[in-house]
Amino acid sequence: MPLELTNSLRNHSIARATGPGTYTIALTDLRKNTTTETVTTADIKRIVWSTNANISIVRNSVELVSLHNTGEMRFDDWNHSIANNNNQSIVITIVTGGTIVVELSKQSTFNVDPVTGATL
Repeated sequence: MPLELTNSLRNHSIARATGPGTYTIALTDLRKNTTTETVTTADIKRIVWSTNANISIVRNSVELVSLHNTGEMRFDDWNHSIANNNNQSIVITIVTGGTIVVELSKQSTFNVDPVTGATL
């Protein structure tokens, strides 16, 4: 599977892409519960990658990062995140080959009461 998403309710999402190609992650793809959750924004908190060419992350035609070789960026350690165009889809392009894992903090709205579970 070249793109794998692991979503948590009221918590973060993890995206893993492997192999050459372009992978688009829409905000709706980050929902844990497709009937009650609407993801409004997603910030990049952490990136781990390995590639024999390069990997780029783009949002709304703006290149956010260009990655080479192997590395890790832990923005949350600096109390920071990449939030540029955070209400847009995330487009990951892997040239030649490699793997990237991205941790995303997401902001969501819900159509159920978190205490009672009643539909709003």
